[in-house]
Amino acid sequence: MKKTFMVIGLGRFGSCVARVLVNNKCDIIAIDKNEKSVRDLSKIVNNCVIADSTSLSVLSDLDANKVDHAVVAIGNNLQASILTVINLKKLGVKKITVRADDITYKEVFEALGATDVIVPEESSALSLGNQIMSDTVLDYYGVSDDYAMVKVIVGKSFVPKNLIELNLRSLFDVNIVGITRDGKFFIPRGTDSINPKDVVVVVGTRGKISKLDDFFNKEPEVKKEKAKDKPKDKEKEKEKK
Repeated sequence: MKKTFMVIGLGRFGSCVARVLVNNKCDIIAIDKNEKSVRDLSKIVNNCVIADSTSLSVLSDLDANKVDHAVVAIGNNLQASILTVINLKKLGVKKITVRADDITYKEVFEALGATDVIVPEESSALSLGNQIMSDTVLDYYGVSDDYAMVKVIVGKSFVPKNLIELNLRSLFDVNIVGITRDGKFFIPRGTDSINPKDVVVVVGTRGKISKLDDFFNKEPEVKKEKAKDKPKDKEKEKEKK
């Protein structure tokens, strides 16, 4: 059964969310007080309405009580966001994701009943900070306080092995959910190998992903051979004695 979504606030953030949902064939209703924002998005979203979400009766008329998930992406209007969350809770919407422009408002929205609060600046900063720590991490997305989804480049010196042989789930407690090779992405099976220069998409805890990054990109060990005594050197030692 398809999930139904309501996206409230059609600025850059809200419009982007709406487009992703539409591209994934989700049922969606998008609303905003701004006529231009609604008109622009209506080219992509069929059910796009000019409406004021701070009005309980308006949301009720739009059947907000029937949606599975509401995304409040109003931005730059704390009062409107707060009233909208309160209205959605009154209508019995079970999942409410709110965009907060300031991390100090995160606890406010959680106290009002929001199930998820996204602070774009905080998320971007966390992503950048974790990404720049390693030259081999291409992208970083925090899934929760502990877990993340990361793109990692496999080093040139890595010895190819399939996922069953590598047993990464047991070794690092991570999951490889995708591989990009020669510009083509695929979801791997156990018999698929990981090769040098692959870009792997990994899900796991931050610490474990860091260890996996080291594993994929460690430099090969150089074996040092013990120097053998040359015959001439042995003769010189005998002469000294």
